[in-house]
Amino acid sequence: MSTRGRVCLHVPYLYPLLAHGAGGTAGGAEVQQRQFALGLAQRGFEVSVVTCDYGQPSPERRDELAIWKSFAPHAGWPVLRFVHPRLTSTVAALWRANAEVYFMKGSGLLPGVTCDVAHARGAAFAWLAAHDYDVEPDFPALEHGRERAWFRRALLGCDLRLVQTEFQRTRLASVWGLESGVVKSPIGRIETATDPGSASVVLWVATYRERKRPEWFTELAARFPKHRFKMCGHVPEPPLTRDPFDAARARARELPNLEVLGDVPHQQVGTLYREAAVVVHTSEAEGFPNVFLEAWAHGVPTLSAVDPDHIVATHGIGRVAQTLDGFASELSRLLDDPEQRRVLGTRARAYVSEHHDRERILDQLAERFDELIARRRARGRAGDTEPRARARDR
Repeated sequence: MSTRGRVCLHVPYLYPLLAHGAGGTAGGAEVQQRQFALGLAQRGFEVSVVTCDYGQPSPERRDELAIWKSFAPHAGWPVLRFVHPRLTSTVAALWRANAEVYFMKGSGLLPGVTCDVAHARGAAFAWLAAHDYDVEPDFPALEHGRERAWFRRALLGCDLRLVQTEFQRTRLASVWGLESGVVKSPIGRIETATDPGSASVVLWVATYRERKRPEWFTELAARFPKHRFKMCGHVPEPPLTRDPFDAARARARELPNLEVLGDVPHQQVGTLYREAAVVVHTSEAEGFPNVFLEAWAHGVPTLSAVDPDHIVATHGIGRVAQTLDGFASELSRLLDDPEQRRVLGTRARAYVSEHHDRERILDQLAERFDELIARRRARGRAGDTEPRARARDR
């Protein structure tokens, strides 16, 4: 069957979202990558996904996607598991996918591995920045030298560099001397908007990590005892610490107006947005948080410490503060003014519709991949070099 080309997305923790309820969780990055995978398949690409081993068959077919499994998240002995099963199984799965374009988002060791496999296959490697830290010279989010070294290989060696914001684009150019293109984060239309003026919950949605500063939110709950506060998000698993989550749960036992939830299936997160008066995002640094798009698409304003490309201020769709006292002051104004929340929420919904329309963004991404594939084919590379396994239908 003729297709626009073969594309492989490497998304280690995507399978639970693809399987609609399998064990494990998925965050905003996985939600976005699922949209990319399904959208490219709907546009005529032959799409495969390399993701972690959650006990599924390999290959497996779901929703027009061929799914190849790599390593089980907790398999292997510490230190040794870097080589096996993680590196060995990842390389094997990527190789079997036999794509013309390999695509990965974010930093760390695995983008470098994906880049190396792509080029060994005679294919192109496309990369998308996930966080502002991804374009900084010292890669502050990466702890180990091997992660920084392999990610540097990916950043310098990729055939297509994509970023989420104009800030990231200019930073890559000024710090690294590298060209990149902006692809805005996509989101589908939410048919029924929330009325943030009558809604009553102050909502926090993020991963329970220190850099997300969940303690700021619990302190806000203590300062506003007459209002309901609710938290939900991914609880990190070993070797990462779950201390921020445990601290939030301990605080909730002291504060009757604070509810702390752990992982919530993504298909149920919409219920939380529909009862939100404002979404508070306390992280000290980000790329372009998916929670912003989800809140705005529901018509809910945000209060945050970050403002990607000054969008919040420019379009008047939320409030920005840099200190805990600043958060408290802005939150007080929002909670005291239901009509202002409605105005901000209406603007936010209009902004998302105009600038983050999913179908338009997926068309743009598909066109970029068309160009990559055409160039590789013109050079006589990335053809089928071996029989491809047939994915099991599900």
